[in-house]
Amino acid sequence: MNDVNLRYLDLLSKVYAKDTDYLVSLSELEEVLCTSRRNTSIIMKKLSSFEWIDWKPSVGRGKLSLFKIKISLQQAIVEFLILELTQGRTKPISKLLDWFGQTAVRALNIASEAVSLVNESNNSVLISSYPWVSKIDPVKTFRHTELHISKSVYDVLLRQDSHGEICAGLAHSWEVEGKTVKLWLRPDIYRHDGELLELEDVVWSLSRLKELSGPVQAIWRCVDHVKAEKPNIVTITLKYANPFFTYMLTTPHASILSRKIKCFETGFSYYLGTGPFKISDWSKERLILKVHKEYFSTRALLDQIILSHGDLQTQNMLSFNEKVQTENAEKISALSYLTYRKRANSGISTRDWHELANYISYKKRQFDPENSVDSVRLVKGQEVSKSIVVPQLMGTIVLAEPMWTIPSLARYSKWLHDVIVATGLQLEIVRVNDVSSPESASEFADIFFIEDVIEAPFSYGVFEWLSTSTGLRFAYTNKMHNEHCEEIKAAIECHEPHKKLLDLEQKLRTNYTYLPLFVGSENVFKTTRVKGVQVKSTGYSDLHLLWVDSHS
Repeated sequence: MNDVNLRYLDLLSKVYAKDTDYLVSLSELEEVLCTSRRNTSIIMKKLSSFEWIDWKPSVGRGKLSLFKIKISLQQAIVEFLILELTQGRTKPISKLLDWFGQTAVRALNIASEAVSLVNESNNSVLISSYPWVSKIDPVKTFRHTELHISKSVYDVLLRQDSHGEICAGLAHSWEVEGKTVKLWLRPDIYRHDGELLELEDVVWSLSRLKELSGPVQAIWRCVDHVKAEKPNIVTITLKYANPFFTYMLTTPHASILSRKIKCFETGFSYYLGTGPFKISDWSKERLILKVHKEYFSTRALLDQIILSHGDLQTQNMLSFNEKVQTENAEKISALSYLTYRKRANSGISTRDWHELANYISYKKRQFDPENSVDSVRLVKGQEVSKSIVVPQLMGTIVLAEPMWTIPSLARYSKWLHDVIVATGLQLEIVRVNDVSSPESASEFADIFFIEDVIEAPFSYGVFEWLSTSTGLRFAYTNKMHNEHCEEIKAAIECHEPHKKLLDLEQKLRTNYTYLPLFVGSENVFKTTRVKGVQVKSTGYSDLHLLWVDSHS
């Protein structure tokens, strides 16, 4: 069923009344449908096959055909949308809203409720506006929405509980002695294709963390080698003792993949995992997760989740569904900040950057005094007793940043633009489409505005941020980043690693490589109870914890 057929039904409905028999000629219909005689015949047969019209073509020259419209345009749109939404396709919605206005809005509400009821009866859910997903390989992505899927498709060897304590994952036991980490794997872990996870898959997954270029490679360079010891032991030998290594094993980047790849006709593919969901279909428009029935741990509560990449207009039109919420609050801590990269063709001098940074640091306290911070400690910054005169600067500064979807960050971004322009500088913006690769903007921009999550516990969070910081990967050349990593290594080998790591962060501030701005600490409410059709693009608990409430 094609959405163009709805246009043809609309044209017919403007001339002919519903449930009324008409004798018509093809030439008359040609004029109504604005197409050729041959196409007119094809269109009428197609609409008849949908049972939208009755069509009895004439037999013989000069004879008239019998024709009747059986359903309204709204009913036809409802039928079309039910078919599309059931398959997780939301792309046509915006087009229908443009074509048919309020008729399409009413049809969308009816179709959404019908699909919601069907999904609930099938223990399935459609999330209609999930952000686009281009990759879920945990070694290659830093995007939260992609890692959210990775956590549902893959498992980690160790986990952190709600109190930050290390607990068992794919490994049921572990021990750390100096530079050696030994893990005992659970038996009978089944992959998504029904085959057993192999010990070599674990070795391969851990080895590629340090071998493949990506957002977390630097933090995994502490690994010397990984080897399998039959029947179920994996031994990791580190280049030097790392007190944070077991926490590294709990992150989604350390997920265990199998070496077998599943490919889809759309060109997308993924390494099979062992997680609570497997991917059954993947295209530019949607990604479908189906329950892994042989999962070793607590099975997912839903049988299927369809993640459709709808636009903002689709999300707004479906917003009738927003009222159903059962939420758990989770405390996160995030830091928004600027980093600076000195480049040959820059339109701003280093001295002017220092003046601008000092002025931004002063103005942030006026703009949001409760959330402005001076370090990764994320505590309220000290008040400045004396005022700073607006510096009079000349030249052009290029700012790199993502397209913000979080309201608070969009607000901070606009404020930052205004502060920069107030100094007399010309401001140019470079959009970073993939925050997993901030280096892509390094040759085109002077400063980078970003927010990173500071993981718990705090000591580990500082270590991870210094090692994988999005902004620092923009700011540093490869040589500089390697030197930075050597300083981190020296810090964690000393008697007081936490203090030394904070000293490193202080050094970054002192030399104007980085300028902390605002804390993003907040309670993030995570939906667990859902309807068959969900509108929100984010704010969900881990996908395997979602469950359908058919009585909401």
